[in-house]
Amino acid sequence: MCGRYAQTTDVKALEALLGAVAVADIAPRFNIAPTQPAAVVLTEDGERRIALHRWGLVPGYASDERSTPLLFNARAETLAQKPAFRSALQRRRCLAPADGWYEWRAVGRFKQPYLVRRRDRAPFMFAGLWESWTSSEGAQLRSMTIVTVTANQDLAAIHERMPAVLPPEAWDAWLDTRVDGRSLALRGLHPAPVGDFEMVAIGARVNQTSNDDPQVQEPVQEPAEPLELAQPRLI
Repeated sequence: MCGRYAQTTDVKALEALLGAVAVADIAPRFNIAPTQPAAVVLTEDGERRIALHRWGLVPGYASDERSTPLLFNARAETLAQKPAFRSALQRRRCLAPADGWYEWRAVGRFKQPYLVRRRDRAPFMFAGLWESWTSSEGAQLRSMTIVTVTANQDLAAIHERMPAVLPPEAWDAWLDTRVDGRSLALRGLHPAPVGDFEMVAIGARVNQTSNDDPQVQEPVQEPAEPLELAQPRLI
């Protein structure tokens, strides 16, 4: 699963890394939440672009933007079967740049947040899908979802799912809609290799979506047991 993430790489660095042109004001973000605008990379009119789309896909067939659940994640195994994702898998694939995401692990009654990032701190790309939805008044909304796969051995302790992180050699095929999306979903989406990512315990500032600054990623000592649940010692 991916319910919160960060994208702090400078837009000029993203343009150089991706061979893309930014068509929106892409600011560093430390705490991106569903329904908020997020950077996506897509190919339109023969040009690779970095744009902003709402995180939480609204299918083109929706009667209104609230008529479907908040589709901020999409399971790779069922992309080709789900009506909400089937068309986008073939025609509207994108990358979502990131340099970390957040997960929570229950420790008693306390939920310890973690930052998951590459060990080398490099940015990476989630596999994503995007849609364009038009309201009855003619307003257009562009939205996206992040594809997930089974978590690898490193991350399974905090969640059974993880975002599908595409290696650089897979970016071109994922963005090229001439390549069959069904085959990409079935054979091209895998958990990240063991050892590539690390989990860092961080403070509770990340819990508030209004906190969107470097301090949300400050490491803390991982609790072995929440203090309020500590058992009294018998003397």
